[in-house]
Formats: sequence, structure tokens, C-alpha cells
Amino acid sequence: MFRLMSIPIVLLALFTSACQTSMLKQFESIKPGMEKDDVLNIMGSPNQTQRVSGKDRWYYTFYDKRMRFQKEIQFVDGSAIYIGEISQPAPDQTAVAVDARNDARNKQVDEEMKKEIQENRKAYDAYEAQTRGTDKVRYLPQFVPIR
Repeated sequence: MFRLMSIPIVLLALFTSACQTSMLKQFESIKPGMEKDDVLNIMGSPNQTQRVSGKDRWYYTFYDKRMRFQKEIQFVDGSAIYIGEISQPAPDQTAVAVDARNDARNKQVDEEMKKEIQENRKAYDAYEAQTRGTDKVRYLPQFVPIR
């Protein structure tokens, strides 16, 4: 009786130990073009997700043989397009660099607007003087008062 009960336990232990595979090997089995559902079936839920510039970015952190791995998968329209290490934007594409370029452009636009406003004021003053006739020197006769 004891033997009959131990057989299913041994079989269950064998099946579960056979299913334990390395997360690194699972990650390496992911290929570009795979759908999100396929990646979820292989890797499970990501540790972190993010949506940047129309791309869904999934981050996985796992340990294999006492080494820590941080991996990323990027999806566009549900298909994997990038699989590998966590990618960092180019130095000229970081938020700080983009903000600095935008600030410089905003200052330039402000200076152009100030210059244009001054030119428009001068043009309006000249137009007003022309319509009133104050832009021309007019001859006014000198009258001698009568005594």
C-alpha cells in the first residue's frame, strides 16, 4: 500500500523538476516578431512595464547561477521588436538634453517675438503719423496781430 502511494509522489516530483528551466534560457528562446501572449507564456509577467514613444517596454529581472540579469523586451503593435539588455537613450535624446534644446529654442522664439513687436509698433506709429499728416512739415503762415 505504501508503495502504491509513493509512485504518484515520485512521478509528480519528476515532472515538476523537469519543468524547472533557467530563466536565462527561457529569455533566449524569445525571438523578434513574437506576440505578447507568446512572451507571457514563456517568461510570465514582467517585473515592470512602461510605454515610451509608442513602444511597450517590458522589463524582467531574474537570477541565474547567482548572477543578476536585467533584460528588456520592446513591443510595437503587439509584436516584439527588441530583445536584450535594458536600452538607454542616446545622450542627445535624454530628457535633460531635449529640455535644454527646447529651452534654447523658446528663448530664441521669445527674442524674435520681442523684435517683431518693436517693429510692428514702429510701423503702426509711422502709419498713424501718415494718416494724420503729422509726418510732413506743413507751412503755416505767420499772422501779424492787428493793433
